[in-house]
Amino acid sequence: MRDIFTVARKELRAFFRDRVILMQMLILPFVIVFGYSMLMTSMTEGEKDTSPAAEAYSIGAPAEFEDILSELGIKKAESNDTDALIGKIKSKEADLLVVFPDDFKVAEPGAKDISDVSIYYNSDKDSSMELFTQLSMTFTSMQPRIFTFNSDADTEYNLFDANAFFRRFLASILGMMVFMAVFMVCMNLGANSVAGDKEHGFLNTLLITPAKRSSIAIGKSAAILVVAVVAAISASVGMALAMPKLGESMGMEEKISYSIPDYAMILLAVVTGAFVLVAILMIVSSLSKDVKQATTISPVFMLVIMIPSMLGSTDSLASSIEKLGTVNYLIPVWNSMTLLKDIMEVNASAVNVLLTCIVNIAAAALGLFVVGRLFENEKIVNG
Repeated sequence: MRDIFTVARKELRAFFRDRVILMQMLILPFVIVFGYSMLMTSMTEGEKDTSPAAEAYSIGAPAEFEDILSELGIKKAESNDTDALIGKIKSKEADLLVVFPDDFKVAEPGAKDISDVSIYYNSDKDSSMELFTQLSMTFTSMQPRIFTFNSDADTEYNLFDANAFFRRFLASILGMMVFMAVFMVCMNLGANSVAGDKEHGFLNTLLITPAKRSSIAIGKSAAILVVAVVAAISASVGMALAMPKLGESMGMEEKISYSIPDYAMILLAVVTGAFVLVAILMIVSSLSKDVKQATTISPVFMLVIMIPSMLGSTDSLASSIEKLGTVNYLIPVWNSMTLLKDIMEVNASAVNVLLTCIVNIAAAALGLFVVGRLFENEKIVNG
């Protein structure tokens, strides 16, 4: 045990004395998560600010329709040149044109002579299609019907939970960014820790010391684990600070707020997941001949971070994943992503938190055991 602490202390001393590495640990994860979130916030707010008003016109509208059209932003055309306005809609210079016939009248129910209103729009332009849909719904609601639906203005018939949707979206995006930030910090350090020492001949010098090879392996791995914890804290702080502003920019009705236990669970999910990633990176570093090979192979494992978020972004796959139930918390790293999603959706259970931590710690321990065994192989440690 003393040898493990000695090796780990030596590695950590080198890390914390290097300003570049220290900046990577403390600042880079925060900047990646917080900066990316603020970029998304500014883009979302920018779209709101720069969205131009719809350019829509009406020709021959009766007086009783003027207020209805005005509410939708449809104004009376200065010229009755229908062809010119239709041309503008085709070229996407305008959004919509409503043309009422000269003999327009509102017919009584059952009448045979019904006036036809022409609505010209361009479905290839979002604002045009959106305005056409709104006007179509308005006109439909004015037509005679033998029954009504959703007529109570005080009742909310649309049961879509916007806040739940945004929480799920934030969980998939920010969760992926947090793990990618931690992975990026640990990847180069893990590659240099073993493959770098092997490439420069330092590892052979270290192996001839009285310390056990397994102790050297675990000591080096423990130092990277500490770095992962620091990076995870930095990334989690960036995520905590970014979530309220990002949620506000996306139009969430209620502010995102979590309790201290929630943030503690988020940190546990990230840290224990990072432990598994470190174990994988150390195995790759031990098997690689040099740093270049290690840093070439390691990014492949970033798919482990991205796949859960990508799969959970569609309703069909998300429902299939949810059907797996407890199995989601038995898969290392995947369970951290799932738990992070549960926490941010305010749907986490203590059992799943405990299960995730146990599985990830066990997987990390198994990975470190494999690293120790690899150090016993002369062919591997000598490159």
